[in-house]
Amino acid sequence: VAAAAGRLAVDGAKATAQATQRSVITISTYVSQNPTTVKLICCLLGLLLSIASVLSMFNIIGNDDEDEKWDRSRTMQSVYIFFFGLLIFFCELREDWANRVMNAQSHLFRYFYFLATRPGRAAFYFYVGSISLLMWPESDLWKWTYVGLGGMLCVLGATM
Repeated sequence: VAAAAGRLAVDGAKATAQATQRSVITISTYVSQNPTTVKLICCLLGLLLSIASVLSMFNIIGNDDEDEKWDRSRTMQSVYIFFFGLLIFFCELREDWANRVMNAQSHLFRYFYFLATRPGRAAFYFYVGSISLLMWPESDLWKWTYVGLGGMLCVLGATM
């Protein structure tokens, strides 16, 4: 009786593992894709947003005035925008390219499923665009950079 119960438990565990593997595979088929042009624009915007946040945070390009230092809230906002830009980049990157880096896109869509759906991704883009749009640095260069990038993300998020 104990041996039969043990075999049933092993068979049940194998069936559960197979069902879990099938459900992970079906999740990847439900990931909604944007048109190629939109994917390219979003991918570039995410990369540009990350680059701009690093450059502005460390004042590499822009205002030469040493007295103008970013306060903690702007620095944290730049850190968030940097990571959000990377998320946007990996969301829209081709699946085979993005998954070369530790299965980044598969993990991203599994743990943040809202990014795998078009409405969830659109809301995320609109959110990132709005916080970028409302970030008003003192430097005119960074002000218009963030307004341009954030505005384009808001438009893309609204039209998805």
